Amino acid sequence: MFTTLPTEQKRSDRVAEELEALILNNQLRTGDRLPPENELARQYGVSRTVIREAIRSLTAKGLLQVNQGSGTVVHGMTNELASRSIGNVLEQNTRRVDIAKLLEVRRLLEVEIVGIAAARRTDADIATLQELIERMRVQGEQGFVENDVAFHSALATATHNEFFEILLNSIAGALIQVRRMALNIPGTPQRALVHHRAILTAVAQGKVQAARRAMEKHLIEAEATARRAGALGKKN
Repeated sequence: MFTTLPTEQKRSDRVAEELEALILNNQLRTGDRLPPENELARQYGVSRTVIREAIRSLTAKGLLQVNQGSGTVVHGMTNELASRSIGNVLEQNTRRVDIAKLLEVRRLLEVEIVGIAAARRTDADIATLQELIERMRVQGEQGFVENDVAFHSALATATHNEFFEILLNSIAGALIQVRRMALNIPGTPQRALVHHRAILTAVAQGKVQAARRAMEKHLIEAEATARRAGALGKKN
């Protein structure tokens, strides 16, 4: 499973890449224990220092967990880590977020999410959404960004398809920037609350097309607010 590495690359990075590939390909599974450092060093043809650096790198990513006295265990790829990985790719390849492109992707994704959520939601899902609506009402502008993110994330959870959660969460960081900009336009939290209530009503009633229409209206208004906020920022 473990192969000797060429000498032309930084060895700790290459070891980390090799181990990460084994984890992502399920050759190393969650709960598996890695061989001791000296054994890994022998199999890869590197020093124990190189192995320690590689393990430290993968531990920082959340893929490995080092337990004192019992060795290093595979932590595995969680939904959160998958979202973070996609988000990191976006950040590394985009110096400045193209808001128009981001909102285009968001609309396609979230309209589909809410329709599926309306068809599959459980009582627990509805209770979570209702709690978030009440939090939005009470906290208003102060908690707008956090509560807005949580509401849309809860809709993704209500699809009971983890891939929707991964995809939505991967663009959540960039959408936080959009939401913060929107706060420069008076009445943004209040308008969002009205739309969220309409979305919740349709989802709770299991009305798929009504839920999709309510989300479309919400995102059209949110996009218009983002454009206004962007124009205001350029003037300033």
